[in-house]
Amino acid sequence: MKKLSILVSVITILLFCTILSSEGKDIKPFAKDVVEKGWAYFNNGDLETALKRFHQATIIDPEFAPGYFGKAYVYSVQNKLDKAIENYRKTIVLADPPFSPAYSNLGLALLMQGQKDEGHKMLLKALEIDPNNGDAHVNIAQSFCEQNKNKKAWEHIEKAKELRARIAPEIFKEMKDNCPNR
Repeated sequence: MKKLSILVSVITILLFCTILSSEGKDIKPFAKDVVEKGWAYFNNGDLETALKRFHQATIIDPEFAPGYFGKAYVYSVQNKLDKAIENYRKTIVLADPPFSPAYSNLGLALLMQGQKDEGHKMLLKALEIDPNNGDAHVNIAQSFCEQNKNKKAWEHIEKAKELRARIAPEIFKEMKDNCPNR
């Protein structure tokens, strides 16, 4: 029954998009509205409904990067890293201008999967795009710590603090334990 409900929803959205397109109306604002609803569900802790909304946005407009970013973010929170990485990569391909959080989150997901070199490169790219991305500074600090580049790690932690980025207590403790500030 659940699969039938999802199928009906998808068909309805596709039909709606076809009608709008045939009338010459732009469907991109509709995809944006659906993504905004997805974030509202996400912020209320309803990850499954958020994921459905983000997915709907990518059906409405397969070129809409924020829909893929939303899906990737939910998959990251659910620790479904393969799906998160796939959707972060899609976001990066579609985003114009480049979207630093997609690179940062992709970098972190790759690090978590043990793909250290590519993950580090994605984090560097995130900071190249936006040097004030506090989350990217936190993430790359962890990467430098794993490489035993303690001084660089702590430079990025200090920059993250300066930018008022949220540094989870467990990350800060891990840094202190495994990456002494020299």
